Amino acid sequence: MVVSRRRFLGGTAGAAGLYLLSPALARAGRAMGIGADPALANRRRLVVIFLGGGNDGLNTVVPIADVAGAPRASVYRKLRPSLGYAPDQTLRLDRPADAPHGLGLSPSLPYLHGLYREGRVALVQGVDYPNHSYSHFSSTEIWHTGEPERSVSGWVGRHLDRAGASEGEVRAIGIGNRLPVILRGESRQGLGIINIPSTTFADGTDKDVNAKTRHDALGGFAGHPAAEELRALHGRTAGATVGLVRNLAETKVPPATGSPLADKLVTARLLLEEDLGVEVVYLEHAGFDTHANQRAQQERLLAELDAALGMFWTGKLGAKQVMEPMSPQLTDRTMVMTLSEFGRRIGENGAGAGSGTDHGAASPLFLIGPPAAASPLVGGVHGDHPDMGSVTLPADNLTMTTDLRRVYESVLTHWLDNPDPLYRRHTPLPGLFR
Repeated sequence: MVVSRRRFLGGTAGAAGLYLLSPALARAGRAMGIGADPALANRRRLVVIFLGGGNDGLNTVVPIADVAGAPRASVYRKLRPSLGYAPDQTLRLDRPADAPHGLGLSPSLPYLHGLYREGRVALVQGVDYPNHSYSHFSSTEIWHTGEPERSVSGWVGRHLDRAGASEGEVRAIGIGNRLPVILRGESRQGLGIINIPSTTFADGTDKDVNAKTRHDALGGFAGHPAAEELRALHGRTAGATVGLVRNLAETKVPPATGSPLADKLVTARLLLEEDLGVEVVYLEHAGFDTHANQRAQQERLLAELDAALGMFWTGKLGAKQVMEPMSPQLTDRTMVMTLSEFGRRIGENGAGAGSGTDHGAASPLFLIGPPAAASPLVGGVHGDHPDMGSVTLPADNLTMTTDLRRVYESVLTHWLDNPDPLYRRHTPLPGLFR
């Protein structure tokens, strides 16, 4: 009897993620019973957080001063009388090399600001792609693929194609109810789960003797002779599936925190800590389509992001210790990257607390790395701030000053050590990494 992975794994979307992927699912270190690949200990990790809906960059990284020839703060205050922050309401980006940029961070990001002060945060300004699309769907796809001109596989997925990932190796995991485009390569793909507890067998756990017997039998197919390539491939898939689900079943997961984003970052940390070989985890934090009631809504969302980031590294969410602090060894090899499908317009809609902003173009992103002494990431402000026009003739929108492909190539080349450039015409951004 042929048992499909859809029937073999639990019916939740989290388990479904295990059969949405490449035919060979996972080598996965101890999940296959072969022990960890020694190279895994030195592999750097990347967590990508997608701020779904289009995060307002100007109220995340706020112009608080005019600079020579660029009255940014004056234009900002004129066009955002209700939404705008006064300079003294922001957390200043005032490290010596950054003070001339005249920027402040949203008051909802105190933990991130503390990491900035430690030299662990790189802010890249004006990131976008040519011929910008204001469609959520189209722009999200472009940020996932890293290809504005054509629809292709995801940029992390193509990294897996080029990085020498072995057949079915679990190098990337997306947390959610579908496998994101960003993790889909041409020949290698990531894995999708909702969370660790929902990644289960459909026919019961190993506590059921009959179910365990079936799992053992399926796992045994991993030893099918390699000379019969197709059967050996599916045998390895079956063995890897059994091993991975059993491995995750043994993982101790803290109780839910009450914050969906913090729970996703708990899952991300556990996946990075487990002996699975995972180097990239993708997750989403949605709700940033702030056409109305923007200030309160964005402040809440950014505060959730800030608190969840603090929990990711320190294990502490507010006053509650959710898990142990991240080990120094993992901290030194982990970077978090924020993305959003677009920014917002400069001017606000309406007036008062109910005002918001329309879909815009270029926006800043953050790279948050290890302690500066252990990191190739260069903290501080990178790239040029988009032009905002003048007080008498303000711009309606922000325009790209940094091509997203240069940021992606920087991360792939200098953080993930990909030996094969993804973009031949878009070189890494100078100065972002040492």
